[in-house]
Amino acid sequence: MELAKGYKRKLNQQFSIHIAENSKKEEFQQILELNVKVHGESVREYLKHIFLNHPRKEDLLFLYIKDSNSNKIVSNISLFPLEWRVGSINIPVCEMGFVGTLEKYRGKELIIELNKLYERIMIEKGYIISVIRGIPYYYRKLGYEFAMPLDHRMFLSVSKIPLDDLEFLKIRKVSLNDINLIDNKYNQYYENFFISNLFDKDCFISKFFNDNYNAFKASTYLIETGGKPIVYFTFGKSYDNLAYDIKTSHINREYGIKILQFTKEITSIENPDQINLAVREDTDLAELIGELGGTTNNTYGWQVKIPNLKLYLEKIKSILENRIYNSNFQGLTQDLRISNFKTTIILSFKNGQISTIKMEKGYPKEGSCDLQIPGSILFKLILGDRSFEEINHIIKDAMIKHESSEIIDVLFPKENSYPDTYY
Repeated sequence: MELAKGYKRKLNQQFSIHIAENSKKEEFQQILELNVKVHGESVREYLKHIFLNHPRKEDLLFLYIKDSNSNKIVSNISLFPLEWRVGSINIPVCEMGFVGTLEKYRGKELIIELNKLYERIMIEKGYIISVIRGIPYYYRKLGYEFAMPLDHRMFLSVSKIPLDDLEFLKIRKVSLNDINLIDNKYNQYYENFFISNLFDKDCFISKFFNDNYNAFKASTYLIETGGKPIVYFTFGKSYDNLAYDIKTSHINREYGIKILQFTKEITSIENPDQINLAVREDTDLAELIGELGGTTNNTYGWQVKIPNLKLYLEKIKSILENRIYNSNFQGLTQDLRISNFKTTIILSFKNGQISTIKMEKGYPKEGSCDLQIPGSILFKLILGDRSFEEINHIIKDAMIKHESSEIIDVLFPKENSYPDTYY
């Protein structure tokens, strides 16, 4: 049976597994109430919006398990489609969201069963990477690893925000007429990152063009001078509702100060000596906050899974070949063996081009691999999140052949990435 809305099958005498339909109000109401019980009342309106009004709602899938004894939905996850730009390649990504099980049903591995269905859907629909913004540690048992930045926090005393007279700069909310300008500014900014969210006008409007902001949606503003829009920034709250989340296009110092003055004016800051800001640490705004005496608090990350490494490497084949072409290894002809200790990928280079990519199952023979990094930790290297040296500093069974180390560094350099979500 096709893995589409309306799919269902029995797991055993008590439980059945389903993919929700769009048209059944009672079904959605049960999904909604389950998530409110698990995640709190704050998700109610957010989930309604996602299910009923999101621009890609036809592609959104809500997976759940029903107890036949009570005829109630007791566990669920969702699959949300994204498209990320990895270097010059667009890659279909899915985000796992709204993971939850009623307390009395926990410990029965219902999420494990839902994840099996989720990954079957990934294969059928061509999703290459799965990501989640979930709680710490739990998703490691599903094969996820923290592999890209997600949430950075900085503290700044309000008294340190400069009082410069910047009246010549005006801030206004965006309108739909501004979307092409934002599209252009967005792409100019994110082209500097290895991995970023592909700009989708309808999805951007849905998430960032809101009159009110909270932990799930944001407002977008333009800074103008002489009536001409120069930069945009989005303004919302962090997922835990503790910080003001700000994302910008390229800004200079004056625009950054204007944004901080704006933040000071429109927010209710309970502790003036410590405003909590969710600002990506390698951005212009974060650099300014640091200059003003702000301090980095803590950071979080995307949890990432690549179920089929061969498929991912085939997708980015041209990126790997281009890196070799622009290095000292032009014309490389050799096999490179890369292992996570369970599966070995063989990249066969011929005259600098990848002729084949093969997989071998099982623990590799000692000394047979050019690179070995345990399990999902390997994602951190191949996604550019960490260099081999950084990984090896902590994970001592991450190993590399000395004669292969420079080639591995060329193929998988550490890169800045800034992926985001439209949910």
